Amino acid sequence: MMSISLSAALLVCVCVCVSESCSCFPAHPQELFCMSSIVMRAEVTGEKIIPGKRNGDGMGEVQYDIKVMKVFKGSSDRTKQIQHAYTSEMSSLCGTRLDHGQYLLSGEITYERFSITLCDLITRWDSLSLMQKNNIKYRYQMGCDCKISSCTDQPCQLSSKSECVLDDWSSSWSKPLHEFACIRHSDGSCNWYTGTAKNHTETHA
Repeated sequence: MMSISLSAALLVCVCVCVSESCSCFPAHPQELFCMSSIVMRAEVTGEKIIPGKRNGDGMGEVQYDIKVMKVFKGSSDRTKQIQHAYTSEMSSLCGTRLDHGQYLLSGEITYERFSITLCDLITRWDSLSLMQKNNIKYRYQMGCDCKISSCTDQPCQLSSKSECVLDDWSSSWSKPLHEFACIRHSDGSCNWYTGTAKNHTETHA
């Protein structure tokens, strides 16, 4: 299975580099959420190969049968009607492989079809922590106007108050940064939500 696990690393590398032909920039999961037109929780129930113009050349598509369970981003009514997800048959063209089961899926509508790639936010739903699930449900959308940037030099300097910084000393924090969400506050500033607010109540997935 070539889907991406959010809990595998500090940053989600949106492409497992299986080929020089498929390359994508590393990103925090919230960035992938905000860049996607559609984000959903769905169950994969089946698949079939749609051959390319030349049989056996590996240039076809994989059609996954899916059942939409929850829409986190995108037109809810339209997205709930999606029954298939399409990806390239070739990993070198950023095709991704899914097993049967429930997934967090993000992607785009291309040619009236829901398309997914290795560069999208894709992981098994049961691999997500409760914090991550609540970020997806409630917090990521709150920070889509914020900017998430990377910093390798110390000390890190913010370029604006609407910025959340990823840095190489975050491992000393209580939780890795992929558990956090960058959210905008009423004064227009953006900060990492770390789950330590006293007035916050987690909800069960």
